Order: sequence, then C-alpha cells, then structure tokens
Amino acid sequence: MEKSRGGARPNAGRKSKVEEEKVNNIFVKALGELYNTETEDETKIAFVKGTLMESQRGQLFIAEHIFGKPKEIIEATHNVNDFNIKDIFKVGNQS
Repeated sequence: MEKSRGGARPNAGRKSKVEEEKVNNIFVKALGELYNTETEDETKIAFVKGTLMESQRGQLFIAEHIFGKPKEIIEATHNVNDFNIKDIFKVGNQS
C-alpha cells in the first residue's frame, strides 16, 4: 500500500527560485538579442515599449504591476424565488 502524501504529487507545484531565475535569464538573453540591447534593463525597457504597449492585454499587464490588481467585489444581493442571502448572513446591528 502506497503512503499518503496529503495530495502532493511529484514534480507538481511552483518551480524552485533557481529554476525560475534560470528561465528568466534565458528569456532576457533572447529578448536582448532580438532588440539588440546591451544591458538587462535596456532589454526590459525595449520589450515593454516594443511589445507590451502595443496590445490592450500588455497595457493591462503593465498597469497591474505598477498599480496592483483591482480588488474584486462580489455582489451578494441576489434574490431567487424570494430567497435573500442576507437573511442567512446577518450583518451589522441586529435589533
């Protein structure tokens, strides 16, 4: 009988910091060659100016990294056949 791992799976989950840095360095090097830049910072600036700013998705990515992602708000006022979720979860002053 196999020992329980609590849901863990081999090779699952986030890669190690070393592996992430290795992959990041490969991408920066490739982009540096593509944009013909000297430094890592110049490469990143060229990528942002030359690729990310050209699409709405790229602009959203940049905005989220500069300003942070917007907070998600869940509207909880839905009624279904006179069922009101607020009756289940009483919030605020209860008289």
